[in-house]
Amino acid sequence: MGSRFRHQKGLTALEAIVTLCLISILIGVVIPRYQRAAMEARETALKTGLTNIRTSIKLFKMLNGRNPGSLHELLEKEVMLPARVGADPYTGSVFKSKYLMAQVRDGNGNCIDAFGNPFSYDLERGEVRSTTKGYETW
Repeated sequence: MGSRFRHQKGLTALEAIVTLCLISILIGVVIPRYQRAAMEARETALKTGLTNIRTSIKLFKMLNGRNPGSLHELLEKEVMLPARVGADPYTGSVFKSKYLMAQVRDGNGNCIDAFGNPFSYDLERGEVRSTTKGYETW
């Protein structure tokens, strides 16, 4: 009965410890890099979102002579814009679109940023900001 177990293969305690150490090192390197990449992606999405909203506010003000009453107005009101059709510079058309394309919203219908926090909109100044801590000045 003892000879049957002598030929079975398995990990020794030393091999198991070395394997666990290597896995721990890999996790220690991969997780921080993933977290850094995820944070950079959120920051890029925040910058892009702010730029899109600010551009929509400027377009709205230029065409209507006033700031939008809220970010909801940008999402609901349509605008007709010229569009070139074909290679001829004198042919054109128009297309109808919302001032601001669909945005991610919270349960209350507020536009939210990449960190899950609502944007802050100052009607008087026509300015939009993030409410995420550390990004309020962007």
